[in-house]
Parts: sequence; C-alpha cells; structure tokens
Amino acid sequence: MFEGIGVERHRLRIVLSIGLGSVLPFAGAETSAAQTSGAGDPATETVHVEIGARSPAPSPDGSTLAISVLGDIFLVPIEGGEAAPVTRGQSWDRHPAWSPDGRFLAYSEHLQGGSRLLMRTMATGLHQIVLDTRSDGGGEILQIDFSPDGDFLYFVRQMSQYDAHLWRVRPDGSDLEQLTFTQGWHEWSFALSPDGRELLLETGRYEGTDLFVMDLESRSPVRITDTPERELGVAWSPDGGTRAWIESMDGVDRVMVSTGGAPAREVTRFPYGQSELVFEPGGDLILANARRLHRIDPATGESTPLPVSAPFERAADPPDDLVITNVRLFPATGGDALIEGAHVVVTDGRISAVGTGPVEAPPGVPVIEGNGRTLLPGLMDNHRHYWQSTQGPTLLRNGVTAVREPGVAIADGMDFKDAAALGILPSPEIYSTGPLIDGWGGYHPMVDVTIEDPAAAAPLVRALADQGVDALKAYFLLEPDVMAAVVAEAHALGLPVTGHLGVRTSLTEAMDAGMDGFSHIRIWKDLLDPAELPDGRGESLDSGVDRVSRMQVDWTRIDANGPEVGALIERLAETGTAIDPTLYVHRRQQSLRTSVSMESFDRALGGYEGMKTFVRRAVEAGVPLLAGTDNVSINNELEAYEEAGVPRARILEAATINGARWIGADDEFGTVEVGKRAHLLLVDGDPLADIRALRAVELVLKDGVVVYGAGR
Repeated sequence: MFEGIGVERHRLRIVLSIGLGSVLPFAGAETSAAQTSGAGDPATETVHVEIGARSPAPSPDGSTLAISVLGDIFLVPIEGGEAAPVTRGQSWDRHPAWSPDGRFLAYSEHLQGGSRLLMRTMATGLHQIVLDTRSDGGGEILQIDFSPDGDFLYFVRQMSQYDAHLWRVRPDGSDLEQLTFTQGWHEWSFALSPDGRELLLETGRYEGTDLFVMDLESRSPVRITDTPERELGVAWSPDGGTRAWIESMDGVDRVMVSTGGAPAREVTRFPYGQSELVFEPGGDLILANARRLHRIDPATGESTPLPVSAPFERAADPPDDLVITNVRLFPATGGDALIEGAHVVVTDGRISAVGTGPVEAPPGVPVIEGNGRTLLPGLMDNHRHYWQSTQGPTLLRNGVTAVREPGVAIADGMDFKDAAALGILPSPEIYSTGPLIDGWGGYHPMVDVTIEDPAAAAPLVRALADQGVDALKAYFLLEPDVMAAVVAEAHALGLPVTGHLGVRTSLTEAMDAGMDGFSHIRIWKDLLDPAELPDGRGESLDSGVDRVSRMQVDWTRIDANGPEVGALIERLAETGTAIDPTLYVHRRQQSLRTSVSMESFDRALGGYEGMKTFVRRAVEAGVPLLAGTDNVSINNELEAYEEAGVPRARILEAATINGARWIGADDEFGTVEVGKRAHLLLVDGDPLADIRALRAVELVLKDGVVVYGAGR
C-alpha cells in the first residue's frame, strides 16, 4: 500500500492473479476496493470493484438495481451481489433510469463537449440517441427519470456549476422543453409524483438549497423546506404518501422522511458522502452514500448494506521496459544545469539506471534515441479541478503525469481517481483533496461541504480520509477556529492541508494552525485595513467593486515591495508553507479593454504586476512554489512565472518535485532517480534557456508506459 503521506487509509485493494496463480499487488492501486482474477484473453484481466456504486435505479418489478460504477452502467440484484455490465466503452456513463414497463433503460453518456441521453432496449441491447447536447447548446446530463406513463424523460441539464435546470423530452427526441429557468440557480435532484402531475425538487444558489413541489401544469411551486441546510437527493414513494431527502450540514448526511404531510423527521444519518436516495417498489429506500449502497426502512431507519462487485476488463501487463539514450537530463534534484549525454533505463515501470555515455539495452527492450533533446520528470499540475472524465488525454499530451485536484464533489473525485489508478480512464495520476471545506454561504455548492461547528471538523475529516482523499482544502468562509480544527485532525491522519483563504481566516492565522499551503494569492486579512475587508458571502468578492475581480483590484492597494509583504513572505519561508499562486488566470488580455473602463483596465494591470512581484519575492526567499493552473494550460502558468522573474530551474522544480514533495509522494516520482516511478517527459529544446521549450512535447511516459509520442 502506498504510504507517501504517512497514513494507511481505505485504499484500492487489488490482487492480480497472473500466470500460474501467482499473486502480485497492483502498484497503482490506491483508492477503491477491488479484486482481480485472470480473464480468458491473456492480454486482459478482470478487476472486481467493490466500492463505486452510484445512482441506484430499482427496476419496476423490484428485482434489480441499475447502478453506475466508475463510468459504466451495471445491473445488480436488489439485495446486492455480482453486477453484470450493461455498457462498456470510452464514454463516462451515469444516471440510469428504467421505463415504467422495464423494457428500456435510459442513461447519460458524458463525452468531450457535452452529453448524450441514450435509451437502451433491454431485450436486444440496441440503443437510440434521444438527445445530444453537443449539437443542442451543450451541457451535461445528470439525473434522469421516466414519467409514470413513459411518455417523457425528465432530466437535469447542467450548463455550469451554478446553472443546472430541469428539462424533459419524449423518448423519440421530440418536444424538448425546459421546465426551470432561473439563471445562476441549480436544481440537481428531483422526484416525480406517482401520478406524474407534480415534481419534488431541490433548488438553490448559495446558502444551501430548499425543497419545493412544482405543479407540472401550472408550474407553480409550493415550498416544503426553509432551512440553512442543504436538502438534496429527493425521493417520492410509489404510493405517493412519503417523501424523503438528504439534509446535509456540518459534514453529516441526515435521511429525512415526511409521511402524509407530517413534519419531516430524521430516521438515520451517515457521514458526508454525496448521497443519493430512491424508493424501491416495495417501499424501502435505497441510499448511495460514499459510493456504497444501503437499504433503509423509512419507518425505523434500520439500514442494511448492499454489497456490489462490478467487473472491469483492463490490459494485463502493458510494456513498461525501455531505454532512453542521448538526452540532456534535468533530474530536478537541485541543480541548475542540464546533464549532457545522459541515458535512463526503465524496468517494470520504474527507473533502474541513470547515467551518461553509451548504454547497452537488455535483449528485446526498445531503445528510444533522444537526439540531444531534454528529458525531465513528468509535470504535475497542483491546481487542476478534475470535474470531467474527458480531460485526461489533453493533460497527458502536454506532459502532465500527475495532478492535485483541489476541490471536487467527493464521489465524482474518487471515481476519477480510482478509474485512473485502475487504468480504465486515460489520465494523469490524481491526488485529490475531495470537496472544498467551507463555511455557510459558500460559492461552490457543487463541490463543497459546509461546516460551522469546530466539533464537526474531526468526524468530517475522518469521513473524507475513509473515502480516499490524499489531502484537504480549506475555503475562505471558514472561521479560524473551524479551520484550526480541520488542520489538527488532518495532521493527526497524515493529511496535508491547503487553503484558499484570506477572508475570514488570515494566512498568518492559518500558518499558526499549521496550514501546509495556500492556493491563489488572496491575502486581504493580512494586509488590508479591516474596514476594507470583504464579507465574502454571496458575490461580494467578484461584483459590486469592479468588473475586474476583487482579488485583483485589491492588489493595487498593497505594496508588493513593502515590508508588510516581506514579513508575510518571511513567515511562509520559515514555516515551509507552499503556494500555488495560479498566476496566469489573473493575466489580463488586451481584449479586456473593450469591456471595462480605462480605469478598471489599469487596475487590472496594476494588480497583476503586484501578484507577479509577490511570487518572485516568495521564490527568492525560499517559499516552495507549486505550479497550479486552475484549469488553464500548464505552459501558460510556467511562462507567467518566467515573466515574473522566477529562475527557470525553480520553475521546473515547481512543476515536478515540489508538488510530489508537498503531497508526500517524492519517494515515488518528481525526480529522475533510480527507484522512482518512470513519469518522464521528453521535449525538443532546452527549457533552462527558454521555458517555452516545454510546449514541444516529443514523448510522455507514465509508469514507464508511453502514453504520448514516439513508441506508441
């Protein structure tokens, strides 16, 4: 088991049965429960995944659950057990829904640039395309359900993390209609009444969500809840008499039930885990929590786990032995010069030799001639929100072999992480912080979990650790005492913590509590007059001040060369607290001149200059720099560091060893040294002479396997 951050948490358990029954551990196994047996095809093996069940949909006869597991649809007996695959392929399939007669199974297929709503005929295995959002305005299709008469498919269509609305369409693709509209709001879950005349749905923006019942004919809503908590995962019983939902607050998912119009009562609770609810035909609830299934008696709250074992096929042993010769090597071990005439030998996916001069390759091992090009460790993007399954190939083509995911819905994030580790999702290696841990009123309800009570911090941190996170991220509405409790429990479990702070909690307060790093450069509370501090709730950071973001405007009020900034940088260096400044996303293009005033554009330029100065001074003082993009190109971010005056060798370290060291995996990757995993990048040019040489990618290796370039 990988122990890079000093704690054995619940990780991916995989055993490979290879050859004559030999048993070997899978080196990439880190985050879901699984077991593997030899497949009939000697080039493949079957992996049985036991954690990952989501979006349960009971069949009309109550015998079967359709579920999604790591991007495929499966059928499993209603009492749990061995799952049978329904879909296989390169798409990411989720949200199954049965037709009322059980003849069809609808689901969403997530693709580059949008989704398809598909309907499969169960008797034949054939499917039809009901809707393709890529040719109809875009968006991602989430929850799906048939109307009780089967005449319509209802679904959630998400255009952004805030805009997610309810739509419906006939199974033949006609009469597409949007049912909810409010810009900047979201309806992420819904349930149809048994007579098909009403909808129970969650709706909200910031400060939680509430439940409404909407009449489908008049479209008039009736409020059901009015609480500061988030209500989600709604369900309506087959007899129409009971409604159920999840009430999520302070890191706890409470199962709430209301029968016959009576006030809702809590029947049971689970740790936070991106929960989903549905009634089965017999009247019990099926809960998906933390990617595990449970049956719940809505009267008593008694809960029974439903085991799932879902088989996946993958390549048994991809080639991971090779020799790379005649390269200029940047090993990222502390030097400022390239090693000329170097070679690297890779055996079983790890670096087995590094040297200079000629080298003889073992028999049958391929040799890649470097022709004087530069070899360096694969890059790590330390601020890559991995919210879609399709972004991996582009990252790999750009030389990114590892990412730190700094804020994602927990079940989505662990799905992507597990699929990448299993080799069924083409992707860099993913190290995830799970959801943003924020105070009430946070900006990102799609990807955050809210806590207000310091006592809630430890149970939440333990729940996230159990689900497989590698680190944590604290967000800017956390009060200092809650933030400190999060950091304390995280460190007790061996988890590092980064923070997007500066509003309720200052960087100084966070460092006092032991915070390990900071994302972005928001330092209001440390350097601005208290009267100028933003409240942070609602949209007060990004509107009402200027069309240019509040973060950038306020840098025009800070002397980036002054002693106050110097003292803060000195403290960062003393504590070894890392920064991933996401500098490039604040670089203002000339096109902005047409949409803001001259004064605003000047503020934007001035703010960016202050940010660049801060980054340069921080690196000069020895503050660890982590290259993080906030989902722009890694090359743009690294070139922004060069523009800021950061030495190129330090830039390369920021994109290689520094991130590996921060996450606690520097004994595994981040440098070109014997024993390290072969995450390698070959580029045409010398990045120590021109950082733009990193754009000329020739070859990318991940665990010794060529994932882009020569030798594929």
